[in-house]
Amino acid sequence: MRSHRLQQVILVLAALLLCTSSTPGWCAQSNDQQPSTGPSPDVNETVLIPKKTQSAPAPEKKPERINPDEVFTLSTSTNLVNIDVMVLDKEGNPVPSLGRKNFAVSDDGVPQTVSNFGTADAPMTTCLLIEFSNKNWVYLYLAKKYSYDYLHYIQPKDWTAVVSFDLKPDILADFTQDRSEVAGALNTLQFPLFSEINLYDALSFTLDRMKDVKGRKSIILLCTGVDTFSKLTYDKILKIVRSSDTTIYPISILEFMSVRSPRGDSLTTLQARNALDTIAKYSGGQAFFPRFETELPEIYQQISGQLRLQYSLGFVPTNPAKDGKFHKLKIDLVDDQGNPLRIVNQKGKVVKYHIVSREGYYAPKS
Repeated sequence: MRSHRLQQVILVLAALLLCTSSTPGWCAQSNDQQPSTGPSPDVNETVLIPKKTQSAPAPEKKPERINPDEVFTLSTSTNLVNIDVMVLDKEGNPVPSLGRKNFAVSDDGVPQTVSNFGTADAPMTTCLLIEFSNKNWVYLYLAKKYSYDYLHYIQPKDWTAVVSFDLKPDILADFTQDRSEVAGALNTLQFPLFSEINLYDALSFTLDRMKDVKGRKSIILLCTGVDTFSKLTYDKILKIVRSSDTTIYPISILEFMSVRSPRGDSLTTLQARNALDTIAKYSGGQAFFPRFETELPEIYQQISGQLRLQYSLGFVPTNPAKDGKFHKLKIDLVDDQGNPLRIVNQKGKVVKYHIVSREGYYAPKS
């Protein structure tokens, strides 16, 4: 019995000696582990355990929201007010070849001296803001297909972003100069899930992210014009639009829908149309209500032409008060004698024109 136990002890000791004399790592290895392929610590090498390179994700920063009671101004610390002006003929085409002396600017009825003037064909910074609600998507989808035509008017130095919205806005493509990225973002708009149309919130979101962008910038808004559930009211979004320096071009499918499903002009339709007209006017842009989707390529061409041929005016207000109040602007075209400017075409025919610009600006607060 004792000899039997002694034999067992000898066998266990022999197994342990055999284990410690073999390749490191194998004896302590479980069935689901693989042999170590790293350097052995027995060959006088220093083995460093790498630190974790992937840190915990930083908490997502909440997007800054515009406070309608604390609006941004068009003025700088030098009180210089800059404003872009479009002069369009009755077809909506820009009228070229105007000079500084042809523009008369008044601030709250007081004539101002235009100190800065420019007509350069500047690059565009544009955001395509597209309603993505299943409420009217049958019609919006047809209009969206023609939004690809806008890519034909993008030049290499232009910047374009794509944002869709239903319950909330969604950035599909951040500002890029790559047309394929813009097209790829449009391709994702296939099957909307929600019926809510939070237009005013989406517009505020987009304006907030464009407020620090320099140069000529605009929003092309493809929508119905209906708002169902925004936190912002109509009055508040108008104040935000009025205080921004981003031009807004709504393209509404309301007329487009009425041709295919005539139900008369409902109160909601009339309200939506008036809202888009006012938003465009306050921003210095123009609202479009095409009846057929084939009109969209011409609209995109017209918007592109207007944005590229704008007159940039700058003046220092004679009223230096930093009261934070809204100042109403009026811009007229005049000749050398200060009379209303008369424009004729190459055939000597008088050209009817109208001026599109912002209605005013908010003075800075002291």
